[in-house]
Amino acid sequence: MTGHVATDPRLDFTSSLFLGLRHGSSSLPPWASLTTGVPAVLHEAPVAHRVAAAVAAAQGAPAGVVGRSALHALMDVMGMIPQRGDLVAIDAAAYSLAEWAALRAAANGAVVRRFPHHRPEAIVAEPGRRLFVLTDGWCPGCNRPAPLPDLRRLAHDTGGELIVDDSLAFGVLGNKRHGEVFGDGSGTPGWCGLDHTAIVWVASLAKACGAPLAVTTGESSTIRRLAADGGNRVHSSPPSAADLAAAGAALHDTNDNRARRTRLQGHVLRLRNRLRDIGLSVNGLPFPVVSIPLPGSDAQRWWSQLQFAGIRAVLQQSRCKRGVMLTFLVRADHTPTDLDRLTVALRAIAGRRGAA
Repeated sequence: MTGHVATDPRLDFTSSLFLGLRHGSSSLPPWASLTTGVPAVLHEAPVAHRVAAAVAAAQGAPAGVVGRSALHALMDVMGMIPQRGDLVAIDAAAYSLAEWAALRAAANGAVVRRFPHHRPEAIVAEPGRRLFVLTDGWCPGCNRPAPLPDLRRLAHDTGGELIVDDSLAFGVLGNKRHGEVFGDGSGTPGWCGLDHTAIVWVASLAKACGAPLAVTTGESSTIRRLAADGGNRVHSSPPSAADLAAAGAALHDTNDNRARRTRLQGHVLRLRNRLRDIGLSVNGLPFPVVSIPLPGSDAQRWWSQLQFAGIRAVLQQSRCKRGVMLTFLVRADHTPTDLDRLTVALRAIAGRRGAA
């Protein structure tokens, strides 16, 4: 997502800390050293293993490993798993990190091709080549999940795997119980009804969990290889003690996270309904990225008028759709009053457009 954001902090709809977890220094346990100065393959704090195991267990994945960031983790995955002669199909609208990571596979002799956004029928498997499909779990442009069941089937049929960057949706979407829209926060594969077979899953915890590190989950043999030989784990420091403490805190209180997701789901549904009541079109499915498609000139004008009213929003240029959207990132720590204030401001702006 690219955006142009306002600078007035009075009411903020630009932060992707969806669960409202912020981890002030006084809320975390102390640490004796911020960083080890030792590559991750030589030494990791025990909390790193606990974080990776907690994420894997929530997904029903065999194993997990912590990485410095989603980019570090994806580069290790793409540099180690696809081999010379394998085919890597990447969604044409995938986030830039996925594109950069795919260059590692190409450097190792894999054939990298793009396929049209969310169109698995356009992927052509080739005899004798394993297929690895690389995609974002959730697209913020069309506000929909990737067709993960079809993509996994295509890859698995060739002996390959589906590789999912789920940084946007982790902590929000997951396995659903009756009446839930979002689910348990374990990620889009569970939200789509998939188990973890033939999936390598990567996500930053920097959004919903508020902890700037990543976790990769997958088959035990795959994770052992990444943990022992991943290039960034060999040549980079591990996540800092502060990052790991924040991740551990975010994953520890599952009941609190469930309550935050329930509150977030209510906020998102409330805002979407109110926007429709005003007569505005709302993009895609319910998700904390709530967007209104608008003509480019209107989007800029509406953004400026919201800024004048002390409300921060995002102008979003989608990677998969033409045009500009006025986007609001909703968080669990927003209040009904916040949503009411936003709705009143948008109703006034929409009314002025209608009067014109």
